[in-house]
Amino acid sequence: MTALQPVEGGPLFVDAPTGSPTALCASSCSECKRVEFPRRSLCAACGAAAVAIELKGPARLRVLTAVLAPPPGAKVPAPYEVGVAEFPEGICVIGLVSGPARKGDSVVPVVTEPYDGGRIFAFGRAG
Repeated sequence: MTALQPVEGGPLFVDAPTGSPTALCASSCSECKRVEFPRRSLCAACGAAAVAIELKGPARLRVLTAVLAPPPGAKVPAPYEVGVAEFPEGICVIGLVSGPARKGDSVVPVVTEPYDGGRIFAFGRAG
């Protein structure tokens, strides 16, 4: 299975082997410099052209929480952790957390497969 696709059709992350570091496919506005994830061709704030960038981290794990009872129809089996990572580019991204982590840790995007055929990014502690 391929990576989940954002509204504009591009990948959410750069493909890599499961467990390996990756980069999130984002964009930065050429005018107002707003950073968007997932990647967009036009800025959501001012409508100017956006340029492709990659969010590689390290980022800071600002929020960390455990999901003990998943919503109906969820494919990721509980329990699992979700976190919000703040990147140096000025954007916060929510995602799964892979491996042990604590609030405030330095994290990088990694490729994970939380269920058969479901490849997505997660945040793992930076080496």
